[in-house]
Amino acid sequence: MTDGPERPRPEDIEEEDLYVVGQRLPEPQEVRDRVVAAAAVLTAVGGLAFGVGMLVGAPRTVYGGGLALALLALAYGFHRYFRGEYPEIVAIEPRPGVGAEDEEEPYGDVPKAPRRSFLGWLLAGAAGVLGLSFAAPVASLGPAPGDALRRTLWREGARVVTGGGRPVRPEDIEPGSIVTAWPEDAIGHERSAVIVIRLQARGPEPPTNPDWVIDEMVVAYSKICTHAGCPVGLFREVDDSLFCPCHQATFDVARAAEPVFGPAPRPLPQLPLGLDDDGALVALGDFHEPVGPGYGWLQRAREDIPLDGEAGERS
Repeated sequence: MTDGPERPRPEDIEEEDLYVVGQRLPEPQEVRDRVVAAAAVLTAVGGLAFGVGMLVGAPRTVYGGGLALALLALAYGFHRYFRGEYPEIVAIEPRPGVGAEDEEEPYGDVPKAPRRSFLGWLLAGAAGVLGLSFAAPVASLGPAPGDALRRTLWREGARVVTGGGRPVRPEDIEPGSIVTAWPEDAIGHERSAVIVIRLQARGPEPPTNPDWVIDEMVVAYSKICTHAGCPVGLFREVDDSLFCPCHQATFDVARAAEPVFGPAPRPLPQLPLGLDDDGALVALGDFHEPVGPGYGWLQRAREDIPLDGEAGERS
């Protein structure tokens, strides 16, 4: 800032005067333009380093440093670009009273500093390169899940087996007991885990699908809680209820595993059960609705999943 003359008292300033106290003129245009152009180039280089580094799996310091460089250079470039647009002037200007004839006139008409228009386009282009680089992290999300969240590995004819590979037979399940099981070729697959139960307190009631019940008392439901995806592993035989230990969701097994307590929003999906020629339990198809917590696609998924063969009607 350059100092002006000694500041006068406000009452000594005449109405038509504009008393300049101090001012700062923009630096020479050539220097300013070089600084702005260098900032734009650094922004583009940093943006490319960030985008390419994410795509090729470079170390975090490489693409993180590129992003930091691009953001800092872009901010500084815009700062220098607009700072040199007008000179900085500190002045005392009398303000006319309300109702004055010239109240719509501007109090100060300071011309812009001359500059080259290509600098604005250069900064805009650098910002565009940086913006395009933000599309690179999309590739790091991996392949699209497809219908993996809507289907499991149960297929028509898949044998129901324990974790040790032993086929589950209805007579092996004691009244009031449960067995955790999987498809024969997918033991340990989390989303395909089921609980096979022989009811004790009472028989199955609507809306349980009776076509999927064996010996009028053996049913199978998904082991994945519909609240937060925790494994449902506790069975209360006095009232045929499954209990999730994470958030205390309770499901009535005799009534299609409908939630009767806790935060679960919907029943556990029922697995269509049948028997093979050896008397072992087999699946008649996949679940007829997605397992686990429900999201925005749940209703659409319910409509899209077809029935497998003649397993039964949707409940």
